[in-house]
Amino acid sequence: MSSVEIELKLSVKPDAISAVCRQLFQFPHDYTSPQHLTNIYFETPDNQLRRWDMGLRIRGFDGHYEMTIKTAGKVIGGLHQRPEFNILLYQPKLDLTLFPDHIWPENTDLVALQAQLTELFSTDFNREKWLVTYGESEIEVVLDQGSIFSGNKDSGDQTLPICEFELELKNGNIIDMLSLANRLASQNGLRLADKSKAARGYALVHGLPCKILPKVPNALEWQQPLSVLLPEILAQWQAQEEGWLAGLPEGKTGLAQVLQWMIKLTERQTDRLPLLGVLADLLPELKVVLSMNYSQAETLCYSASWLQCKLALMQWLLAQSR
Repeated sequence: MSSVEIELKLSVKPDAISAVCRQLFQFPHDYTSPQHLTNIYFETPDNQLRRWDMGLRIRGFDGHYEMTIKTAGKVIGGLHQRPEFNILLYQPKLDLTLFPDHIWPENTDLVALQAQLTELFSTDFNREKWLVTYGESEIEVVLDQGSIFSGNKDSGDQTLPICEFELELKNGNIIDMLSLANRLASQNGLRLADKSKAARGYALVHGLPCKILPKVPNALEWQQPLSVLLPEILAQWQAQEEGWLAGLPEGKTGLAQVLQWMIKLTERQTDRLPLLGVLADLLPELKVVLSMNYSQAETLCYSASWLQCKLALMQWLLAQSR
């Protein structure tokens, strides 16, 4: 079975979880109590799947198994859109021949490829689920809490925590999903996350070196259409934010430049208000807070105002594509 997965990932501080859950229970919903999930991700020694921008896993739950491959897609901020193919299994054993032929590069030898695949990393987490009716859409919201393990989880290798909400559009439109996320962002403790569990697992396996941030240009080419400018700004915002959170001071400097871009852009687009109302109101305030010597990455990047600005930027971007 194939589908295009459209989801929004929100990293969450543990002390904010209960407040977000209380909000979710206030919407029309179907609730599923926490379930324990395990996932094993596979790769070749030369990272062939990664080079094809593919991710392969087997998920286990309550004696049932599912093999999933995700193929190349796109990520805008924390909004992920990737084709995925799911195959039910009777036992947790790979069989690449069960996937459609067209997903593989031409002349791929599936027998040879499968022979090279080994367990690379795994995830082990509890998932709580709400199927929310919001606006004209059905949106599945899950809370995942657990860990990512490099290699086998019992081998004592490195781990990373999992603590995130994911909003996945099941039926309806992306604007409703962003609107729901904005409702949840009325409190501190959430931020857009542009790294999937798989991407974080790959980073864990291959080490976590000090990231070199992309250089932020002093000026943008303002004559470009908004459909080009907005993704560029959002990508820089996300990259500089990740760097600052990782302890790189130049990330804070880069964010100051990004916020200045956004202020200038909203001033140029005053005819588009009230769509830009949130941005016009909050951006100057955030720029002032960011400039203060005592500003902390964990506090500002997980603040409600910070997230609401990024969600407004994403909504503005989607409006350009209509």
